[in-house]
Amino acid sequence: MDERAAALNNLAQRFTFQAEQVYHGANITNASPLYAQLSLKIAQDEDLLALNLNAYKGQPIPNLFLSAVHDLLLRGIDHPLRAFFPSLTDIPLPPEEAYPDFRAFCLEHADEIRTMVDTRRVQTNEVQRCSSLLPAFETVYQRGGGKPLALIEIGPSAGLLMRWDTYSYDYGIGGRAGNADSPVQLRSEVRGEKRPPIPVVLPAVAYRIGVDLYPVDVRDPDAARWLRALIWPEHADRARLLIPAIQAAQADPPHLIAGDALALLPGLLAELPAGTTTCIYHSFAVHQVSREDQERLGSVLLTASQGRTIYRISLEWWAGQPGPKLELETYRDGLALGELLATCESHGRWIEWVKDAKTAG
Repeated sequence: MDERAAALNNLAQRFTFQAEQVYHGANITNASPLYAQLSLKIAQDEDLLALNLNAYKGQPIPNLFLSAVHDLLLRGIDHPLRAFFPSLTDIPLPPEEAYPDFRAFCLEHADEIRTMVDTRRVQTNEVQRCSSLLPAFETVYQRGGGKPLALIEIGPSAGLLMRWDTYSYDYGIGGRAGNADSPVQLRSEVRGEKRPPIPVVLPAVAYRIGVDLYPVDVRDPDAARWLRALIWPEHADRARLLIPAIQAAQADPPHLIAGDALALLPGLLAELPAGTTTCIYHSFAVHQVSREDQERLGSVLLTASQGRTIYRISLEWWAGQPGPKLELETYRDGLALGELLATCESHGRWIEWVKDAKTAG
């Protein structure tokens, strides 16, 4: 098998896996029937697979490719394919019938799609995940003695999660929190016997910054539309949250800097204001980097913890795990203590707290 054939075969396997293991699901909130059907056919179509031969390395290529098509349709391109996308029509046609129009669209716009998959990245900014992060921020705030938080987010994409304290939260039996008048209304189900620490008054924040290799500027219409395109067509609830969050961030942009967090963290930590509680956090970002870089991040924080306490909130779906975990690591005097706070739904729709809320602080 030559190099090109091997690459096409690898792509076919990736699309098949995505169709069968990711896009396919009994619960529509975590599935995409349209993308499942399309991916199975793409896996058998050498012409469409070839559009992805130079796709940006390290990216989930099926997501990247399908989002590129979604992005073009969101621009308003008039094509019969629109009738199959639930994000573009109220009564979509059956996904099983979509492939001929999908294939034709891709070939008609091959150059644009090829450019997008070669240059774009899958950088979702799932606002609902703030519902999982909020109890962790409260835990850190209490452990820090009620001192204002100094926050550094690793891999913030557009920084929409950095604005977590401007949103409204409804946890059902777990209670309400945040700004009740916010245009971003987050709802999350509390599962299990324990209750997460939902604050009556949100933790004070003295400082916040986000570090990303390729930060997304939502003031750029193309970048904002790309964030929308990354949401699967059937997931209207996610889109309804994303749009007002983008609008709010456009009016009050978060402080984002471009660069390698591993290189920048020591300097950023040294510049944090005195009298604050240091908190690093990341969600669905660090699991994408190499094991070596994950270990380097821990080493950087261990070194920086000499003579100070650093809290690290992690909301990640680690390889080999059945689902996402909300974890907290405390770095102090060169030592680290890790603990599991909760298990969560990947998009923040539910949280199951495992710590005793009375002792979480």
